Amino acid sequence: MQALALLVSYLFSYFVGQADGLHLAYSRDGYNWTPLAEGASLLVPQIGDDKLMRDPSICQGPDGTFHLVWTSSWTDRIIGYASSPDLIHWSEQQAIPVMMHEPEAHNCWAPELFYDAPSRTFWILWATTIPGRHGEVATSESEKGLNHRIYCTTTKDFKTFTPTRLYFDPGFSAIDAAVVRDPQTRELLMVVKNENSAPAEKNLRVTRSRSMQRGFSTRVSAPIHGEYWAEGPSPLFLEDGSLVVYFDRYREGRYGAVRSTDHGQTWSEVPADLLSLPKGIRHGTAFQVDDAVLENLLEHYRGAAPKPLYTDPVHGGPTDPEIVQNRETGQWYMFYTSRRADLQGGRGAEWVHGSPIGIAVSDDLAHWEYLQDAVIGYRPDAQPTYWAPAVVDDGKEYHMYLTYVPGIFSDWGHPRHIVHLTSNDLIHWKFQKVLDLITEKVIDAGVARLPDGTWRMWYNDEPSGKRIAWADSRDLYNWEDHGLLPDIEACEGPKAFFWKGSWWLICDEWKGFAVFRSDDAEHWTRQPGNLLQTPGKGPYDDVSANHCDVVVRGDHAYIYYFCHLSRPKLAPGQRPGPRADGLSPNTTFIQVAELKCEDGRTLTCNRDEVTIIR
Repeated sequence: MQALALLVSYLFSYFVGQADGLHLAYSRDGYNWTPLAEGASLLVPQIGDDKLMRDPSICQGPDGTFHLVWTSSWTDRIIGYASSPDLIHWSEQQAIPVMMHEPEAHNCWAPELFYDAPSRTFWILWATTIPGRHGEVATSESEKGLNHRIYCTTTKDFKTFTPTRLYFDPGFSAIDAAVVRDPQTRELLMVVKNENSAPAEKNLRVTRSRSMQRGFSTRVSAPIHGEYWAEGPSPLFLEDGSLVVYFDRYREGRYGAVRSTDHGQTWSEVPADLLSLPKGIRHGTAFQVDDAVLENLLEHYRGAAPKPLYTDPVHGGPTDPEIVQNRETGQWYMFYTSRRADLQGGRGAEWVHGSPIGIAVSDDLAHWEYLQDAVIGYRPDAQPTYWAPAVVDDGKEYHMYLTYVPGIFSDWGHPRHIVHLTSNDLIHWKFQKVLDLITEKVIDAGVARLPDGTWRMWYNDEPSGKRIAWADSRDLYNWEDHGLLPDIEACEGPKAFFWKGSWWLICDEWKGFAVFRSDDAEHWTRQPGNLLQTPGKGPYDDVSANHCDVVVRGDHAYIYYFCHLSRPKLAPGQRPGPRADGLSPNTTFIQVAELKCEDGRTLTCNRDEVTIIR
């Protein structure tokens, strides 16, 4: 009986942000590509002077192991390396010192891996400039001193490597060499970029060989694409025998591709409407895998949360997330302060006033859609401001504790108080009363149920220097205030929860979160440092985190927080100007990351890891 052929799929390794790490996309047909894990980075770079991960190239060896190399810096004399059995779990990252013996070498750019089956050898090709080493070419002023050639090393085990040597010198500045073997003719094709800048070439050409050891002809083809600049070629033979070369049309901010049905002799453009690639994709490698590899990846990353997680489609300024489950439908509702980031004009803080409470819904805590604004039955003023909702479910009705500001103001010096509202549907909220707390200027309630069935509230008292106060209730209607918590300095947005045998209190210090642990939810000990203070590397996650909620699901806990857009330093009184991406400078995003507690006493969080909601 004839053995059944294995189904194949295609994967594409690529980068988006220079330092955020490895991304993967998948395709069944080679033309329509979907990012894995909602486009999240799957491996964050740890090595190199700049800790970048540009130009990730992946090659699978005969034993099934995947090998990855990448550009680790603009000026390193090393390249990055890691391996994986499944593209999920990665080895410790290493530096391969391919040009350390050349003290004048400027760089090691765009390493490409190729496995040569006849010799059972892995080849690594990359581009380096060594001043004065090769025939000079005319350069533009911006590229003065750059004159690249393709170098190589080989290995059988990624432990020992042959001495680096010059591999390809076509007489022009050459970068981005990528090799593929024709499955029918067994001929090798190498696509390489002519990097000459005066006059500018910046195009992709093809050369051929029968043997990696003998090298490639320096008589290259004419450009294989139209009259535009291109780089980062990735050649891939599809199951129908056609050869597709994907590339970065980098001056236009998009990807393109050409196709050949005659073994690379002639080329035609792949129409833009037939090609779909992930947003922001940059230089990578397309490669074929067994379908089982892809299915394993899809299963593992099911429930991966996108980054950013959510922004409000109405005003663009969601902050202070609060999440509760609808007991009737099982859906999750996220309530948030809907700051008016789209507000034009204003002298100061008007855009953070006049805010409604937005609601987004999710079936899995990972993918959120705007539902509507909450219908708040408390409007004593013509232009109310609602901030920082805290929402809990007592099993019979839902309770909201909402900060109220009586109007729209240009500064922060106006009254506010916390009001109690109830609801049966999480949409319409009935006013109950204004809470009588420590002072008349309080914000940011956070409420949790204690083991004895009573409730505890933590909130921010502004007259005391923005310290945290607390109160208790048996019924969520009547509260006994206990005053300020000792030994907790200025902060806001308190969030308390029980997890891993301890109570935790997370407070926003405007430089990440202060974290406190307790055995009884009353006496608190602060852990060193601040959580999520260091900026992340993912999209719109590159500032310290603000005002959060935490969702506990068994052994897992997820922290939902908001981030402002990063801003340049401004002079006193200076307002931020327009952004190149068209976003309002006041835009905010909700993000999510998984909390860890390895020792039972300390919370940690790596915001750059893929967050999979389980």
